[in-house]
Amino acid sequence: MSMGTLTCADYLSQILRKRPLVWTELLKRAEASTCFVNMRSLDSYVTDSSAASSSWGGGQRIPNGAVNMLPGMKPVTPIYEILRKEGWKRGLVTTTEITHATPAGFAASVPKRSMADKIAEQYLEKEVDVLLGGGSKYFGADKRKDKRDLLGDYRKAGYQVFTERSEIESAKGGDKWLGLFATGHLPYTVDHVNDPELKKSVPTLAAMTRAALGRLGGSKRFMLQVEGGRVDHGCHSCDAIGAFRDQIAFDEALEVCLQYQQSHPETLVVITTDHGNGNPGLNGTGANYVASNLLLHQLSEAKASLGEMLKRMGKDAGIMDIRNVIADATGYKAPIEKVEFFQRFLKKKGEALYEMMNSPTNQLGQLLANHWGIGWAGNAHTADYVPLTAVGPGASKFSGFIDNTDVFDRYMEFAGLAG
Repeated sequence: MSMGTLTCADYLSQILRKRPLVWTELLKRAEASTCFVNMRSLDSYVTDSSAASSSWGGGQRIPNGAVNMLPGMKPVTPIYEILRKEGWKRGLVTTTEITHATPAGFAASVPKRSMADKIAEQYLEKEVDVLLGGGSKYFGADKRKDKRDLLGDYRKAGYQVFTERSEIESAKGGDKWLGLFATGHLPYTVDHVNDPELKKSVPTLAAMTRAALGRLGGSKRFMLQVEGGRVDHGCHSCDAIGAFRDQIAFDEALEVCLQYQQSHPETLVVITTDHGNGNPGLNGTGANYVASNLLLHQLSEAKASLGEMLKRMGKDAGIMDIRNVIADATGYKAPIEKVEFFQRFLKKKGEALYEMMNSPTNQLGQLLANHWGIGWAGNAHTADYVPLTAVGPGASKFSGFIDNTDVFDRYMEFAGLAG
């Protein structure tokens, strides 16, 4: 999440929900503490998600692409393994595949973040109590390369396995949980809320968070990591509606956490992001920039992510087919000449001046910037210092300017395990 993502999502929230983000409102509270964090990895000013998460979850800056693994194949013990030995309950909740980089950084150690099969095994070995997200393809014998029935092994180890929203909403406590609600990542929020079947079968991030807190909250000590991971994916695609609606969905999960914290004031809540991405912003448009408000209101009317629009188009779509898909999803009747330019990228014949943006998705985002007013610096992670907000016991320790590894050190201090 870049700061522009937070800003635009806050304004969009005021349009869609008639209220600001919970996160921005929290910043007004005297008991909340805020700092900026340098998220760089060991080998780059620009971190990837696995190195970023490992800095929080392992306390070490590592090379991009690894998960809690230093050069020379030296593993770093993740925080969830440390806390397991101390009797803590632990949970991971995400809208990505549960084996993706950010959740993995709290509980796994592998040379490559792409080793999802191995990460899924390590979650079982480390007995992570609650796992909720996507990525069922890494657990079933029919999908795994080694044909291991890892799903069956989880059941043998006492895990309740969920695949439908109704199952998690009616789940009883006691056992450990594995919820896998998609083969890959969970759908973007904008697609989720506009598809009755998805709404019926896939839980929201807030619903998963509420369930996880219900399961873990009775424990004396627990740690729960909640990720709105598809914000990142939306920004990689220059997909304003995909990213910002998922930022709002993350905010709804944050609201669940803060409600829990009000009832359990001994709970520390930390809110942050692992890096910037794409650096989107609502650009000043029109005389005295007053057209910018109108453009953001038009964004609020979008009914599909860019990926969903491309799927509806197909790679061989004609000019009018492309134009109609865009109009149906956004209300924008794009000029023919702009559609013709975009079509070249759909057919893999386009050439962007900035080579990183040489893809159909990014160019569709550029096309829709005319309708939404959202400009993008690029489609990749950025080196931005990121905001962090904390509330609850120990929140004052998060102030000023800190390094990403300091977050881990504070967690260890709070758990009585420092030094």
